[in-house]
Amino acid sequence: MATPKSVLSTTLQSITRSKIRELESRHKSYEARKREYVAKADAAADERARLACLLEAVRELYPAASKDISLDNIQRWLDQSRYDASITVPRLASFDHQLRARLDIQSRKLDMAHLYSRLLTEWMDQPLSEPLPASADDPDDDSFELVERQRQRLSELVDKFESVVFEPLKTDDAEIRGFLDLLFADEASQKQLEKLRKDVADTSASFMSETAPFTEESLTSCIKGASKKQAILRDFLESDVAKSEIADVLNMRFSGLKQWHWDAGKDGIRVMPRRGLNGKYRVWADDDILQMIFVQYIGIRLCNLLKPALKSFMEAVYFRDTEGHRAPSPADLERRWFYVSHTTWSASSIEVQRKTDYFAKFFLSQLPATETSLFDGDNSYDDDDDDVTYETRGGPGNGVALVQTDLQWYATGLPHSTVFSAMRYIGFGQDWIDFFTKYLESPLNLDAASDDRPQLGPRHRKRGVPMAHASEKFTGELVLFFMDLAVNRETGVLLYRLHDDIWLVGEPRRSAQAWSCMQSFAKVFGLDFNKAKTGSVYLPGSAKRDETIAKTLPAGPVKIGFLCLDPESGKWVIDQKLVVAHVDQLKKQLAECKSVLSWVQTWNGCIGRFFSHTFGEPAYCFGREHVDEVLNTYQTMLQRLFPSSGGKEGSVVEHLKQMIQDRFEVSDLPDSFVYLPEQLGGLGLRNPFVGLFLVRNNITETPQDITDKYLKEEREQYLEFRKTFEAQDETSLRRRLRNIYRDDEALRKGAISELDLKVFLPLEEYSRFRERQNPKFLFAFEKLVTVPQTEEIVLSKEVESGLREFLADSVRLDSEKKWFLQLYAKELLKDFGGLNLVDKQFLPVGVLAMMRGKKVSWNMIL
Repeated sequence: MATPKSVLSTTLQSITRSKIRELESRHKSYEARKREYVAKADAAADERARLACLLEAVRELYPAASKDISLDNIQRWLDQSRYDASITVPRLASFDHQLRARLDIQSRKLDMAHLYSRLLTEWMDQPLSEPLPASADDPDDDSFELVERQRQRLSELVDKFESVVFEPLKTDDAEIRGFLDLLFADEASQKQLEKLRKDVADTSASFMSETAPFTEESLTSCIKGASKKQAILRDFLESDVAKSEIADVLNMRFSGLKQWHWDAGKDGIRVMPRRGLNGKYRVWADDDILQMIFVQYIGIRLCNLLKPALKSFMEAVYFRDTEGHRAPSPADLERRWFYVSHTTWSASSIEVQRKTDYFAKFFLSQLPATETSLFDGDNSYDDDDDDVTYETRGGPGNGVALVQTDLQWYATGLPHSTVFSAMRYIGFGQDWIDFFTKYLESPLNLDAASDDRPQLGPRHRKRGVPMAHASEKFTGELVLFFMDLAVNRETGVLLYRLHDDIWLVGEPRRSAQAWSCMQSFAKVFGLDFNKAKTGSVYLPGSAKRDETIAKTLPAGPVKIGFLCLDPESGKWVIDQKLVVAHVDQLKKQLAECKSVLSWVQTWNGCIGRFFSHTFGEPAYCFGREHVDEVLNTYQTMLQRLFPSSGGKEGSVVEHLKQMIQDRFEVSDLPDSFVYLPEQLGGLGLRNPFVGLFLVRNNITETPQDITDKYLKEEREQYLEFRKTFEAQDETSLRRRLRNIYRDDEALRKGAISELDLKVFLPLEEYSRFRERQNPKFLFAFEKLVTVPQTEEIVLSKEVESGLREFLADSVRLDSEKKWFLQLYAKELLKDFGGLNLVDKQFLPVGVLAMMRGKKVSWNMIL
């Protein structure tokens, strides 16, 4: 987790501490004045004098007094009591209780604000140092052994990096070209290839000839999209003068692009292992800031020109299976026209939707389409898959096979010769290849990358591309584009690929062919698949299992996040052993937190995002059974994190309240403080159960119910067509036949015989092309991959009224927060006089916003 001092500016820290001091002063002043008034009231001669004193106190000290009409009413009744005996002393005593309650409400709110300021001070004052992550598989080792083991693993990582990047892997340009030429055997595809080459050659040459590509606007986009050195680069964004000067320097450098080289000095570029937000350690190069901006911008611009060119090309040569069940033959079209009187294929079909989704969501998804895409998040990918994997078909069809894989050390070990062959093949000129030759052969210095390393000085890189540069996306996606293309052209299968994480799914035979094609591609292009992350599941459905196909597909499980695809049932199930390992790691990570707020932030990052995403979305295709499995898993997780003690059930709420009591000696905290959002004075802790219960009741159909409903409707439609056909006399049918075959020769060679005049086509043939033909099949599919609408908690009138006040104050609350507001509404209204625990003026909104914007680093990876 980012340390506070690295997140907050000095000015913001100063303002926040001033606000905290002002709050403490006001808190003390309020309590002093309150004690004075209460003492004066208690010493009053009678009930009327006591009530008059309390009214004065509330009007002075209670912030909402000016809007509270009940105070004026009490004053009038008090005046009446001086003359009218019907206003009894017990009645006056009830008013006394109301007024004291109002004073106590403000005390509670100030107490909560004071506690919040102490929590924030603790967070800001926590140490800058961040401990090395513990190892999840060694729970009983002491800290010294853990640190030594971590150092050893980092040293091994650097050794592996060194063994890869300085040893060239030469691939054969002629072999690569020959492999790709076979994909364009027909004249139409060759014309499209030549068009692509001309487009790339022209646009890339035009870019290189620009005289002043760097502007203040382009620098802003480039810096925001850079994932390295954000803290330093952020200062540049705040200075127009700095951006103008940088643009001038970089434009001069760009004008001599053909003579560009790494200006890294005698020590080269320092290389160090660092941990990313997803917990993975990777080896990063600490290159010069201006140099990084320079190559980052070039990479972005090349991505921008490459993506539309390759997308247009792929759409032109896009190929689908013409032999399988998805694409009809001419004979199929003739028969369908004869029996059903139409051959048109609906634009609202799974086939059309599949292609649309592929090009919109998966094809070259990591290439930024514009200069702002990298910081807009249009192409972000962090190894989480939030979308439902919709191609895993278990219903109508002849079985399905799914293959999962990724590439071993892809960016680190990508052969430079492969990059140059790919660039050359699609039209990049020699000037660009010369630039990338110098760029990729960067002078890396690993001397300080780990302890006790031999001092070898800088060495030129011979494999791989720099991490976290846009050029990594450019070179990586360009090479793997040809894998996408090869698989599609040879087998008609689409690769669902997010950078080097690859999925393919479809009919078993085609999937096996696609996997063989991928292996051939990898061999020619000098790539290796990661065997530890490669696997497949073959579900034959109603067909007989083909052992030849089974042997062709790769061995190993298919997993995504915590879900594993059961090869027997075809259902996604939660890997409970993997969950336990991650829960144990989470427990250690929480124990390392130095403040309550960092504990909450770590919890929210792991429970609120990591676990919820890796369990899968609660879509209809998983059914309520999956939701209940996730709920049971969360229950087990929390029992493991917070075990029962002394006969009392443990919970995260009690754990946090006890933590605060131990550190700040504050007890009797309301449960609402834990779950209410920060804007209302709570900790904003995420609850893993509520989101699921918001949709659970709306999952009223199982996946089988949805599939069966479609099949029933399809059969009913089929019977209607058959009824219409059988009602036709022979003359009408022969007339229909003549409309298809204009002469006797065509009739003789046609797909319809005399026998077909008497028998309607079978249901299996009618439904064979449902993926192209039937909009209702698309509707069923779309429902299966849809997450149900949330079922909002029913709010009381008091809560609805309070929410209207929040909206007027620009506070937006989601369904989960509304759930907790309604749950705790009674105690909030009674003890705090409203739905917020702390008045907005006492909340450090600037710091809270920055805290919410910081991601949590996860110390363990899947």
